[in-house]
Amino acid sequence: GSEQKYMTQSENKICQNCKQNFVIEAEDFRLYEHFEVPPATFCPDCRMIRRLAFRNERNLYKRPCDLCKEEKIMMYPKDASFPVYCFPCWWSDNWDAAQYARDYDFSKPFFEQYKELLFSVPRSGIIKQGKSVGSEYTNRVTDQRRCYLVFGSINNEDCRYSSWINDSKQLHDCYNVLKSERCYDCVDCQQSSNIAFSQESRECLNSWFLFNCRNCSDCFGCVNLRNKNYCIFNEQCSKEEYDQKIAELKFDTPEGFVAAKEKFENLKKIQIVPWAYIYQANDSTGNWVYNSKNVKSAFNCNNVEDARYIYGISNGKDFMDFWQWSAGSEKIYEAINAGIQCANLKFVNECWNQLLDSEYCMNCHSSQDLFGCSGIKKGQYYIFNKQYSESEYHDLKSKIIAQMKEVPYVDKGGRTYRYGEYFPIEISPFAYNETFAQEFFPITKEEAKKNGYPWRDEEKRNYSITLKSKDVPFSARMVSDEISKEVIACEHEGKCNHVCATAFRILKEDLEMHKLSKAPLPKLCPNCRHFDRLSRRNLPKLWSRKCACDYKVYPNSAKHLHHPEGSCLNEFETSYSPEDKAIVYCEPCYQQEVV
Repeated sequence: GSEQKYMTQSENKICQNCKQNFVIEAEDFRLYEHFEVPPATFCPDCRMIRRLAFRNERNLYKRPCDLCKEEKIMMYPKDASFPVYCFPCWWSDNWDAAQYARDYDFSKPFFEQYKELLFSVPRSGIIKQGKSVGSEYTNRVTDQRRCYLVFGSINNEDCRYSSWINDSKQLHDCYNVLKSERCYDCVDCQQSSNIAFSQESRECLNSWFLFNCRNCSDCFGCVNLRNKNYCIFNEQCSKEEYDQKIAELKFDTPEGFVAAKEKFENLKKIQIVPWAYIYQANDSTGNWVYNSKNVKSAFNCNNVEDARYIYGISNGKDFMDFWQWSAGSEKIYEAINAGIQCANLKFVNECWNQLLDSEYCMNCHSSQDLFGCSGIKKGQYYIFNKQYSESEYHDLKSKIIAQMKEVPYVDKGGRTYRYGEYFPIEISPFAYNETFAQEFFPITKEEAKKNGYPWRDEEKRNYSITLKSKDVPFSARMVSDEISKEVIACEHEGKCNHVCATAFRILKEDLEMHKLSKAPLPKLCPNCRHFDRLSRRNLPKLWSRKCACDYKVYPNSAKHLHHPEGSCLNEFETSYSPEDKAIVYCEPCYQQEVV
């Protein structure tokens, strides 16, 4: 009957959160059976938002550790309603999460009790792996050397104000840049050196304002170029012509910079874009997918197999609704911040180092058979931080799951949470506007309040503005190190929805990078600059579109498979929404034009 139907055809559902229609595909039903969970009641976007609300990456606070009392940089404020330990204290043997053990109360909903446990167990104030040197102001990082305000990154040196950068040196104001050096304000770039204001470009050198270029050197304001040198706004020059035209642009002046940037943006508008950035990935949909197989709705993923609705996953297989990490893990459902050889996990957050066969856990590591736990390290057969025998554990777990199905938790917005739902946003240890949720799906304080989501108001700051943004000199060559003493007003003045810091400094190390890259001095605070970089990227969401290739509209440079029929009939899933005016080509048409 209905069970067979679920496995053979898709169904339309109404999301209990946004009230919009969404489709549970036949393959989704197969995976729900595989993970032994009921079908989703939230749509993919709302499920994603729910997970993102449990990851604070960039908001840091100076506060004392509740164990050693030393003041440290942490991702929880002083007024957090639970104990917060610094990194060494949390991982030490000076405390035991089992001391917060409690019996399960079958007269209360699961999530009500779990919140009580979650807000009593100490949490790690910062997330770091490996060895970081001179990089106190970083979070969710591995092996950083002399890095400042760098987040979600691995193995970097002398980098600043950047997120999701790996194996790089001297990056400044970058997002998702890999194996590169001396780059400024770059997004989604790889294996490049000395480039600035560029996006979706790889193996490029000594260039400014590039979009979707490969193996280009000494180019300026170019789009869709391959293996080129000395090009300006896609026009080939000799070296002498190139040097002369660069001098004539005067992009090291305010007027020249604005004019050059505007010309580059206008050139981008009339150039084609690919349906997606997918490399060596078979039977896959999404964006920024590398070396993968059978992944659907996947974003920023590398070396992943058999997965759906994932983001930021590297090296693993058998996933569904999973955000961030993996590192050799498999069979994970509805999770965020989990990895390092983990397996068979459901509904977890901040769990790593071979956590196995566990559900509804946060901050648990190197353990097995946990249910509804927080902070357990090297344990087995724990429920609500209390240890049981193997038979007791499995018996009690079955009873709790049955109770979760019969006695749902109802949040402040009237949404019901039975077994199979991820944690409600209202029990997140972070405010909505501190998390990835605000970065990818920004809302106002009023909207958060209406939904029952936690929100954090801006703290009053004890500083006086000494320099207005309009008075910041254009070039680093026009100032001395004395500017590092200035408190500069952010141009947004806190009126944006970007967690604006309202003020910032230009430090001596920043000046050095600006002199090296010749980039203008900033007028926005680091948070607003970060949101500006995010705004250039497509959302982790897919729409169905038809290839825009049409000989009657665009003067293609080569014959395509559909020539001379006029328009291409291919349809595909892309992160460019139907409202986006980008000229989106399917893979065959794009490859014919950009080789």
